[in-house]
Amino acid sequence: MITQTDQEKSSVITAADIEKLDYTDYILRPESENAVLDWQKYQDLRATIGQLKNADFSFFKVEKNIMSDFITELKAGQPEMINSPAIRSRMTVLETNLLRMQDLFNLDNIKKTEYLEAIKELLVADVNLKLQINKKFEKEAQQILIPQK
Repeated sequence: MITQTDQEKSSVITAADIEKLDYTDYILRPESENAVLDWQKYQDLRATIGQLKNADFSFFKVEKNIMSDFITELKAGQPEMINSPAIRSRMTVLETNLLRMQDLFNLDNIKKTEYLEAIKELLVADVNLKLQINKKFEKEAQQILIPQK
């Protein structure tokens, strides 16, 4: 027989649950890291993702306007050197996932699997942003020689 305490434990999301999610994580290359070093809201986002991986969801349990302000400031502070259509697209996906997480974590009747799915989608959106930032600097570093006639 399943007791209420067992049910509560089975619905609690732990760092181990998040660690089991299947996705590929990337780190920023040194030149990418330098480009975002002074982007304070991005540094805050990285800290938030770290907390999320440790099953700390406090960032998402805030009022709508606080999350909206964070996203606005994140986008406004984006350094010009990493401002491209591809990166802006990844930022939009990240924004959507941040707002979805906030909505989910402010509801009571959500299943653990739905939370984990939303967490994975946010982590993947974050990874895709990092990957796109890396690609931008990788492409700029390529020395393409134009043939001489």
